[in-house]
Amino acid sequence: MPKVIISEEFVEATAEVYSERMFNDLYRLVEMLEALPELGSTELPYAIKKRFGKDCRKIVIAPFDILYRYDKVEDTVYVAALIHQRRVH
Repeated sequence: MPKVIISEEFVEATAEVYSERMFNDLYRLVEMLEALPELGSTELPYAIKKRFGKDCRKIVIAPFDILYRYDKVEDTVYVAALIHQRRVH
């Protein structure tokens, strides 16, 4: 089972989530990455791939995207950011 590492950027972004339900749902999805590290889509805008790497993935939880990458060799998921979907493009 992969190890999950959560970035400071992600933690700081979740501090701006005011709904307790949304906050809990975000972390529940992050926990799911331990069992399903390739769950997210690789269909991302160029700007996101440029900033976070070509192997970046996203999980949509409206109105946010959880951005992460999975390193198969290290068997580690790196949760990089939480971005509001209006800011993605």
